[in-house]
Amino acid sequence: MATLQELIKEKVLVIDGAMGTQIQALSLTPEQWEGKEGCNELLNMTAREEISKIHRGYLLAGADIIKTNTFGALPWVLEDYGIGERTYELAKEGASIVKEACMSFATEEKPRFCAAAFGPGTKLPSLGHITYDAMYEGYKIMASGLVDGGTDVFLLETCQDPLQIKAALHALNDTAPNIPIMVSVTIELNGTMLIGTDALTIAAILKPFNILSLGFNCGTGPIQVQKHVKALSEVSKFPISVHANAGLPQNRGGKTFYPMGPDEFTSLQKEFLNINGVAFLGGCCGTTPEHIKTLSDAVKGVVPKKPSGFLKASLASLFNVVPLKQEPAPLLIGERSNATGSKAFRELLKANDYEGTLSVAQQQVRAGAHVIDVSVGFAGRDETGDMDKVVSLYSQKISLPLMPDSTQIKALEAALKQIGGRCIINSVNLEDGEEKFDEVCKLAKKFGAALVCLVIDEIGMAKTKERKLEVAERIYNLCVNRHGFDPADLVFDMLTFTIGSGDDEYRTAGIETMEAIREFQLLHSEVGTTLGLSNISFGLSQNARIYLNSIYLDHCVKAGLTTAIVNVKHIIPLNKISPEDKKACDDLIFNNQENGDPLFKFIEHFSNVESQDEQ
Repeated sequence: MATLQELIKEKVLVIDGAMGTQIQALSLTPEQWEGKEGCNELLNMTAREEISKIHRGYLLAGADIIKTNTFGALPWVLEDYGIGERTYELAKEGASIVKEACMSFATEEKPRFCAAAFGPGTKLPSLGHITYDAMYEGYKIMASGLVDGGTDVFLLETCQDPLQIKAALHALNDTAPNIPIMVSVTIELNGTMLIGTDALTIAAILKPFNILSLGFNCGTGPIQVQKHVKALSEVSKFPISVHANAGLPQNRGGKTFYPMGPDEFTSLQKEFLNINGVAFLGGCCGTTPEHIKTLSDAVKGVVPKKPSGFLKASLASLFNVVPLKQEPAPLLIGERSNATGSKAFRELLKANDYEGTLSVAQQQVRAGAHVIDVSVGFAGRDETGDMDKVVSLYSQKISLPLMPDSTQIKALEAALKQIGGRCIINSVNLEDGEEKFDEVCKLAKKFGAALVCLVIDEIGMAKTKERKLEVAERIYNLCVNRHGFDPADLVFDMLTFTIGSGDDEYRTAGIETMEAIREFQLLHSEVGTTLGLSNISFGLSQNARIYLNSIYLDHCVKAGLTTAIVNVKHIIPLNKISPEDKKACDDLIFNNQENGDPLFKFIEHFSNVESQDEQ
């Protein structure tokens, strides 16, 4: 029998219609509800024949995919009815009912599929209602029951929070990695998911994941969702599903009413097939077997248009998408939410003032950063605990993507379990050999994160251009060929060392880094490069550092640098730097000895420059 993946190349697959409104139309006894009216999933046990009849009605109408009556079969939903321990049982029975019905209708020409319906539940992890771990465990229990009941495809529908989707994807993949997963989100009338995520942003977040389809259901009718389907089509590589409501709900006599009849609904739904990638159509709230029959008849013989969307490598918060390669370069990564580099941030952590750390990030947002680095590790603190609390707040309240920054696997994982958007991890290297390197890579792949790669191996930090390129090439091959990273999701930090120490070994450090950036970008134009910019001027006076950092950044960007980790507030526009200031910086960067030691000349030149306050 053909698979879903094969069938959507040849025909439009029809998803069934509403379950809740069909249940409301049943004449159920108080005994069947067991005093838990509204817990539809309980009916899989107490009203099996009635539930089966609803599914069979949709099969008679021509639906290819039948959703299980398990939308709320999650522990934290069922607990509200005092039956949280029945998750597995109710999920298994829900799948069993659908599977039996599908098997009785399936033919070689028209196979039928049991879709395990997973709702979002009543709690959102990005808002702190529930932890990622609790959600993951709940979805695993539910998935186990659905698999044992005979499900063919997982359907995450009415999704409200990208972090909820990630927890569910991990649970489903860990339970049954061979069962395909459809993801359907709900876009409200304001144009975003409940958490604030729009179509472009959810496409960026889910791009790295292995899913069968991405689409929309519930929330609105076909008219309102059309613009979001078009937006998704332009950027998504996945087939698209649309099962909308029968129009916008109305209140008639105290009851919810959906105004769209089968013909109007079908006419509007069928229009989606003019959009590239749309391969699944169906109904949500207010739709009936009559809606699905009319829709099924109308799409017979239609071949879906192939997905054609493209989105270049990007990071995302819950609210915004930021391309990894900015035009003009570079992408600016704010460095002040760093316990090592920022005294203000460190003091807030010491005082356990996590809300206060938001002000540090907000200053960087206002200064023009594109991404916020978050590094909380310093002696005497619980790094994992601090990372968990800070990143939770930043994910909810900061509009920019995040860069969790740690050498500790547990701290990185804690951060990733709080980030609903698409982040970049800082960093991976080979200092401790390939075992830890592999751990970080697997973590990044699992959570769909991009990755900063430092040119450090078992010998140590690469200092010369040749060593930087050698280590970078080794890391590139491991990431791409062993771990399957898209090269566009890799950013290489070629490491720079201070040229302000007077140590002869480091007098050409700026040149070595710059040339390594230039050559590696020529070898691998698809990757990015970055730099902890302030390292170049470490040890010099603060009032001089901002000039050197600004000039060095310009040289590196011209060499191909795509991102920089900076104090954005302290980058001076080139047109505000005098020729004399620039020459003093250039002589130090390029180790120009013509007029004596360039370091002494630099220090002398900037000795009277007005001081800048350290943040």
